[in-house]
Amino acid sequence: MSSTNSLITDSVRQTNELVLSQGADASMAATFMAAANSIGIVMANAAIVQQGTQQIAQASTAVTCAFIVAKGLSS
Repeated sequence: MSSTNSLITDSVRQTNELVLSQGADASMAATFMAAANSIGIVMANAAIVQQGTQQIAQASTAVTCAFIVAKGLSS
């Protein structure tokens, strides 16, 4: 007579097979989520850089216009 119940061993076997069969899918899902997060950070950084560049362009335009006006008045 066996000391272990066949239903218990079958349940453990099924659980192990389930974990092993889902391992590859779970790891790929984690990889895709990490890639999506990285792309999101890159896009946010690009937007911040673009805003900074636009502020520099506006400031240089204002300084140039002020320089032109000052030169025009002194001529």
